[in-house]
Amino acid sequence: MATVAKLNELILKNIQELPEREKKEVLDFIEYLRIKENPSFIEYVNKRTEEAIEAKRHGEAFISLEQLQRDYA
Repeated sequence: MATVAKLNELILKNIQELPEREKKEVLDFIEYLRIKENPSFIEYVNKRTEEAIEAKRHGEAFISLEQLQRDYA
């Protein structure tokens, strides 16, 4: 347990020292880690992948990662 407590302390210390923008990135990554195994997220990713493959076949432009994140949220 001491190892986990030390790890928590190091994580918190390092996050507190980050600029605000990077703190937001850390939070976004934590959220990603939590949802990446969620069945609805997996279904969403699979659906968007199929749409991207189809769009590529038709010569259409791909949607940006930022737009995909906004759409999923």
